Amino acid sequence: MTSRSASPHLAIVAETPPTRLAPGGFDSVVGILRTAPEGESALDRLAAAALLAAEAGCGWLVAPGSGESLRADALALLAPAIGPYDAVFGAVHVRGSGDAVHRPSRLAFDEAERLPHAILNWWIGETPFVRTDVALALTGDRKPADDWIGALFRLWSAHRCIKFAAPLTDMATVPPPLPAAERDKVLARLAANPAFLPVAFGETVYRLPYTGRNAGIERDQTRGDFFEAAELGALRIRLGPGRRIVDIGANTGNHTVYFAGPMQAVSVLPFEPLPEIASVLERAVAENRLGNVDLSRLRLGLSDRCGRMGIVRSERGGLGASRLVEDPEGEIAVTTLDETLTTPVDFLKIDVESMELQVLAGARRTIARNRPVIFIEIAGDNTLLFRDWLKEHRYRVERIFSDKGHANYLIAPDGD
Repeated sequence: MTSRSASPHLAIVAETPPTRLAPGGFDSVVGILRTAPEGESALDRLAAAALLAAEAGCGWLVAPGSGESLRADALALLAPAIGPYDAVFGAVHVRGSGDAVHRPSRLAFDEAERLPHAILNWWIGETPFVRTDVALALTGDRKPADDWIGALFRLWSAHRCIKFAAPLTDMATVPPPLPAAERDKVLARLAANPAFLPVAFGETVYRLPYTGRNAGIERDQTRGDFFEAAELGALRIRLGPGRRIVDIGANTGNHTVYFAGPMQAVSVLPFEPLPEIASVLERAVAENRLGNVDLSRLRLGLSDRCGRMGIVRSERGGLGASRLVEDPEGEIAVTTLDETLTTPVDFLKIDVESMELQVLAGARRTIARNRPVIFIEIAGDNTLLFRDWLKEHRYRVERIFSDKGHANYLIAPDGD
């Protein structure tokens, strides 16, 4: 059990004597001089500092890196956190910069589920204030392959940690972005050990998969919201519970989970052609114990005819921006909604990266027979063709949710 001494001592382990600081919430502040070997890693620096802090009888420590120093108000800002938390990370100020805080460092959170997003998209740093016994445990059984990223995951999973938005340290230069090799390690870790973000709806907490590869979607989810929450809320009011829903282009399951959970659909049938995304969606359904989701059409694409197509994966736009392209030898089997759907449907959601008109063409009989309400993403260059489709099939636009380069349309049959 970690000690919860009300006013412990703090060891500042640094290469230069620390600026005299008021102790804040600590009984005393002890400066310990230490010269770091050239090329020392952050994990090795923390390990050495933990031993020195323990020898000095200090319950907390901080070990600033080269070119980094504590800000004058750091210990005052830290004071309320030294009781409930085991480690505190702060934002950073770059000396000589006109910004009060380095923008990529200003994310604040205290949930372990948000750590991967912070590492991949923000900046968390290598200079935490940490309880000495926690630092000793973290660094005492290291393996040769251990690194700072792995230590962060272990620390946040086993102990109570917080990341402040306020700057606690000054740095001489702008912190570099996460190197590509480190990013790949985080993504590989997420693939091997799936992570989920808690998103509350009423008294129920749903858990949505975090892949690190869906920036736009997962940015909202890390804030505790469903992606496209405004649109989904409008759909819930418009449709009500008890609907039979087909989710075409389901991605990692944000909408599928909402349809099956908060919207209380009778059934949800998701289509997601990309195998790696389909696997994530399957985990999301299992994690949330959704018995009203039919996963039998995953890894199957929809178009205006049967055949095969290839995949163009997006490097910048995330998993959801990948698209299907013509390729008779492609890895994805493709059919039409008319061919594969054998049950009635009340509502279609279609988000298929510019293939929306082909999907609509392949659903002609289904739409004529069921006259479902449809929520559909239309790429900008398909807008005029979509207008013609509306006229031909006697649908009207009820609402438009506009975004960059595309818009989401809520449409319903005339007379509905």
